[in-house]
Amino acid sequence: MLLQMIITLLFTSVSQLYAQHLVFIYAHALYAAPVDKNFKNNYTSGLGLEGGAAIGWNKTFLVGTIGYSNFFHESENLGGDLHYVPFKAGLRQYIFLKDLYIHGDLGIGKLNDKIGSDTQFSGDIGAGIKFAGLEVQLDYDGFTRSDPSGYASWIGIKAGFNIGL
Repeated sequence: MLLQMIITLLFTSVSQLYAQHLVFIYAHALYAAPVDKNFKNNYTSGLGLEGGAAIGWNKTFLVGTIGYSNFFHESENLGGDLHYVPFKAGLRQYIFLKDLYIHGDLGIGKLNDKIGSDTQFSGDIGAGIKFAGLEVQLDYDGFTRSDPSGYASWIGIKAGFNIGL
């Protein structure tokens, strides 16, 4: 009797945990439109990919992301295209069921063009909507820079999949 109750409790707990999807992975394609004046004068747009994983409970998740973006240079930019590889960690908070969310990430971004390479602070904030296994996000993203000093920023539109494990 006791063994049967323990087994029933165990299976009930496991099925509830599975239904809540404590872990998920995701991948997005992205389009970036520069908004910072200096960044916008040097690059027309960007395309890229990102992926990551999250672990959490209920509506709050700790997220890790890695990506790659290529920003296409304006003809007078001697540095050529800018390659950007971010490594970020952040939080995702669902605000309506598990469909609508806000998120923020901080980390570093590896930058590389014809002139050289650098690593800078990187961060983003945004919101998204998830439907079934698909999701779409709108982000304000960027990285710090030293010459000229400031924050190179863009608005990103990201779309892809999200699979709960």
